[in-house]
Amino acid sequence: MPLYRFVCDKCGREESLLLKMSAPVPPCGGCGGTLVKQITNISSYGCSNGSESCGSCSGGSCSSCGH
Repeated sequence: MPLYRFVCDKCGREESLLLKMSAPVPPCGGCGGTLVKQITNISSYGCSNGSESCGSCSGGSCSSCGH
């Protein structure tokens, strides 16, 4: 399941949730407002130790993509 980052359009609270792509987005845990998807967290695909390259890295170095 992908990890998505959300922000509440009512109170501004940020939440990260593991959701199936087809799952409905739950309400904000703080105020019950609507959570808006911000980004998909792809850190699990990035370089954790600098020795492997992700799809965005150039030449095996993550300095170019920020992973």
